[in-house]
Amino acid sequence: RKGTLAVSNFSPSQLDVILTDPKTLTKPTVNQLPFSIANNRKGTLAYNTERDVLVQSWSPLSRVLSSPSTKNELESIGKSYGKSAAQVGLRWIVQSGAAFCTQSKSQKHFEEDLNVFDFKLSNTDMDKISQLSG
Repeated sequence: RKGTLAVSNFSPSQLDVILTDPKTLTKPTVNQLPFSIANNRKGTLAYNTERDVLVQSWSPLSRVLSSPSTKNELESIGKSYGKSAAQVGLRWIVQSGAAFCTQSKSQKHFEEDLNVFDFKLSNTDMDKISQLSG
């Protein structure tokens, strides 16, 4: 029986163990990682993508919006799109080639989190945001 498999927090070497094991019947298609503007380790996205594994960011805004300088920069960028800092941060994840999952007790915040597919960040803004990684 063939299905799909998601893994969480797998490093490149851990992922390769599963992907290269001939006994593995179901290969991972998703790797849930703490991928965000604040946690954007060089090569993480490319490494997973080269192996046909989608990076899904968990807690994508936790360290992003708690940093005043990062939040201010995202708010500034967001003004030109009519979007919030959170929406800009989530859009950066999507345009980078990853997915995200969020949770909220507020319906307003949940709706805001989903409203990131009606705009596209410019290459200049993508580069600016990528430089914010701490």
